[in-house]
Amino acid sequence: MILRKPKPHEIERLRAIADYQFGSPAGDILITDEVIVGVSPSTRRIREIYGSEGLVAVLRAHDYLFSLSLMGALRLLKLPEPRLRAWVKDLAGKSITCKEVIRIDESLRPGDEVIILSENSRLLGVGRLRLAPIEIAERCESEAIRVRKKIENGGQHEPVQPVQV
Repeated sequence: MILRKPKPHEIERLRAIADYQFGSPAGDILITDEVIVGVSPSTRRIREIYGSEGLVAVLRAHDYLFSLSLMGALRLLKLPEPRLRAWVKDLAGKSITCKEVIRIDESLRPGDEVIILSENSRLLGVGRLRLAPIEIAERCESEAIRVRKKIENGGQHEPVQPVQV
């Protein structure tokens, strides 16, 4: 991976992708002016986004959309509730069933990135939504969220203030 400072038009494109995927103003929150990009040496395409705190997001090769890291999720917690969020009872494994979901952003669709929070709004992890929120509300027995990354040992984070939209 080649790390470098992105060009201005690349920052603009990355922000547009984030706004498309997560809704405005997610691009400005996720992709700040001081980010560093990881470029694939073989394709010369941007694959990773790094902030001062570490890896923020990865651009998926098959659809060129973001997969969030825990640091990216922390940044996006600045968006007003309930955007991109799911509150769960417990995060034990790599799968969350419908019965474990307490509350969820109703505008999410299957396949969307989701920020997983505890009942008291502490970040637990990030994952991908497997079912529509309406199906989750029916309390089915299936997997609602596939967990990709989770905070180990009940990690804590500083509360963030939402931005005004």
